[in-house]
Amino acid sequence: MIATGSSCRHAVSKIHTSRHGLLRVISAPYQPHRRYAQPTPRRPDVATAKAISNEYSAKAALAIIESRSPGDPVNPARSTLPPPLDLPERDAQQNFFLYWFHIGRAYGTFYKEGVKAVWFNNKATRLLRERIKQEMKVGGEKEAASQGLISRSEWQLLQRNNHDIGKLPLFGLLAVIFGEWLPILVPFLPGVVPGTCRIPKQVRGMRAAAEERRRIIFRTANFEPEQGQLSFDATGTQGKAWPVASADYIQMLLKQMRDDQLHHLSTTLGLHSRLWDRVQLYPIGMRRKLTKHLQYLSLDDRLLSEAPSSSRLSVVELEEACTERGLDVLGRPEATLRENLSWWLKRQEEDRGRGRAMLSMLFRRSATREWVKLHLDANKRD
Repeated sequence: MIATGSSCRHAVSKIHTSRHGLLRVISAPYQPHRRYAQPTPRRPDVATAKAISNEYSAKAALAIIESRSPGDPVNPARSTLPPPLDLPERDAQQNFFLYWFHIGRAYGTFYKEGVKAVWFNNKATRLLRERIKQEMKVGGEKEAASQGLISRSEWQLLQRNNHDIGKLPLFGLLAVIFGEWLPILVPFLPGVVPGTCRIPKQVRGMRAAAEERRRIIFRTANFEPEQGQLSFDATGTQGKAWPVASADYIQMLLKQMRDDQLHHLSTTLGLHSRLWDRVQLYPIGMRRKLTKHLQYLSLDDRLLSEAPSSSRLSVVELEEACTERGLDVLGRPEATLRENLSWWLKRQEEDRGRGRAMLSMLFRRSATREWVKLHLDANKRD
């Protein structure tokens, strides 16, 4: 069986599972909905405390874009992250109803600031897109990222706004209607919650579920493409810098894969609901979502690789970057996460962004240096 550690640096053993069986449905054991509204002990999250101070501002991104200051090259503005959530402790002599009133008010403030952040981030992205339009005669934000005309922090602002702004109308309405009771609904409506309104316990729960699904799918079968199955220069992109950042190139790679292999990638990257696994069907729009996410990762990898050597991801951004690449983060020290992400980016650079290294790491739970090196050496012979 494959080792289940999250690092891409450890050895893996051989898999003898048949590649061409029927659909192997990967389904995690049912777990009851988590009660995210439950107050947690007052143990400050060190990572969050470092990334989001008490001076949190929902206008942080807007202020940076309006000032045209370079800002942080890799870490997006704090307004793209959830605001601080400070739940009060209950005093032994405190009235029960008064205590829960303060809990509700804390959640109400949290969601209010999160919704405001989405609104102001959207204003910031409009200004940024206008700047991109002035600098580029043809193309949009993806082309600007590919050409290095925007920083990684600006790229993240654009992508997070694209994710959050569509959720704002419905979520804002729910926040107005339910107010402090909204956390009770969050476990039942995870798809309507903007990234700026996810409470820490919800984020941990989502990551725990995703990591468990990855452990199951890697433990169940080997979906790794066979030798010669994939052609990495079929579209005539040989010599082109970082071709996997192109949607056409990614679609070409995905067309060469079987449905069970695409399902493996979608599960590893957490791109579909476990409901599809329970009903034993492949997710609708699986190829489209994979194309979009792999292109996003490729551009993000390139921007991180080309960022100034002095730049450094915050702990919160580091955890998010690893999560997006299918790397486990729960219970892992910061040094391990930085080493894993650095190794991922290094393999991408050696591969010249052709997608061979990325797919190797996504199909192997723990890819060895020697195994990836064989694939990179093949690039030199192509």
